[in-house]
Amino acid sequence: MNLKPWREIAVPHEDVLKGTFQQAEFAADLSRVHEGTATAEYQNPTLFFQRTFITEGMRLLLDSVVKRLSGKGGDPVIQLQTAFGGGKTHTMLAVYHLAKGEALASDLPGIPAILDTAGVTELPRAHIAVLDGIKSSPNQPLVRDGQTILTLWGDLAWQLGKAEGYALVADADSSGTSPGKAVLETLLSRYAPCVILIDELVAYVRQFEEGKTLTGGSFDSNLSFVQALTEALKAVPTAVLLASLPESDKEVGS
Repeated sequence: MNLKPWREIAVPHEDVLKGTFQQAEFAADLSRVHEGTATAEYQNPTLFFQRTFITEGMRLLLDSVVKRLSGKGGDPVIQLQTAFGGGKTHTMLAVYHLAKGEALASDLPGIPAILDTAGVTELPRAHIAVLDGIKSSPNQPLVRDGQTILTLWGDLAWQLGKAEGYALVADADSSGTSPGKAVLETLLSRYAPCVILIDELVAYVRQFEEGKTLTGGSFDSNLSFVQALTEALKAVPTAVLLASLPESDKEVGS
């Protein structure tokens, strides 16, 4: 029995066949997708899932997110280690595209089986906030539609609810103090279903010197915010947080 050549069984993508593939373009960047400036294979949800092999780890995670956004259980907080199977940023992008709803989840390659397993026909469109610890600086305010934003919680509120959402945390943002669980619960409830994606949180927090306050607050206020946020998420059945964390002390920088 003659075996077929591998290239007849697994046909490479057109850019590989034509020699136009660029390794730099293959690096997943969550912030660029959120801003709408990524290359098509990441920006377009259908193309993204066509090029994505859904690992068992990714499948289980997506199942949990689907259930959560549909109000059928699922984990409110999901931590992704740097070496998470399937790639942490790639996994976050999968959640991003599912939740944003630019294409029906049931039409995306590989997703119908996940919906069936979760007992969900279709996903509701969710509000999405992306906080990038590499891109953000705790001492460099953001300006969104004329509004100066100082902290992670200010940015979170703005991304979920624009000016109306930001108003809920405006005082806490200007003072650099955590808004607390009750306010965050109100924010999440108002804009649920919602997905919060925090990439490289440690890279952001480790920029705070001990005892020193920056425009983005302090180490303690940011820690309090994360704790309050995780508690608030537990109280909102259709809100979910995915956060990437380094796998080792070496990656943390210690």
